[in-house]
Amino acid sequence: MRWIILMGRLGTVLLMTGLALGLVWLIPPAQMGSMSGGSFSILPEKYEGLYTTSTLTPQTGLCISIESNNSLQVYLLNTFQSHFQDWASAWVRERFPDLQDGEIWSASHNITVLNAFLGSHSDIVLWTSDISNKISKEFFPTTVSNVTTIFANPSLNPVWFEYEIREITSLAPKERILLSTQLLIPIGIVLAIPWLLCAKVRKAPLQ
Repeated sequence: MRWIILMGRLGTVLLMTGLALGLVWLIPPAQMGSMSGGSFSILPEKYEGLYTTSTLTPQTGLCISIESNNSLQVYLLNTFQSHFQDWASAWVRERFPDLQDGEIWSASHNITVLNAFLGSHSDIVLWTSDISNKISKEFFPTTVSNVTTIFANPSLNPVWFEYEIREITSLAPKERILLSTQLLIPIGIVLAIPWLLCAKVRKAPLQ
């Protein structure tokens, strides 16, 4: 009987802790100072890097809202935009050495170049999504990251879209809170059930 009581008390503590963390998870993130947005169009089979931030952490993330009139691909990359552009320009120069500077800049924005970069740097893709109409996403990286946002038009038609990206902060890492909540509440319930049943059995004769 003693071990049932101990398990019940432990289960109650775990359950209460899980519920408390669940309440923390429900608290909406607060907006920080930095925000970017606007209306843009991207030519067929082209891409644009329209947002970069210095550092994100598991507690500081992005709230992304996008609405488009056609198919649009969005990538969050763990890299500085300058590094990405240098790589793209070097890739074009290596394959087309006769191009002038202006032509290199234009060619480096072809989606073929983006796909080549992603193929050789798949480990830096933090998040990606295909959008056909609209999307709203809160993103928190699992580790400290330098984030560049890329918008790509894979279709043969121009795509128009509006976007807004805000930096947000949370009391604690969202993914860790959710995982802890999902573990603690079921474990707490399982441990507390035998104790509650025993308590009910003991009270039954008295009634």
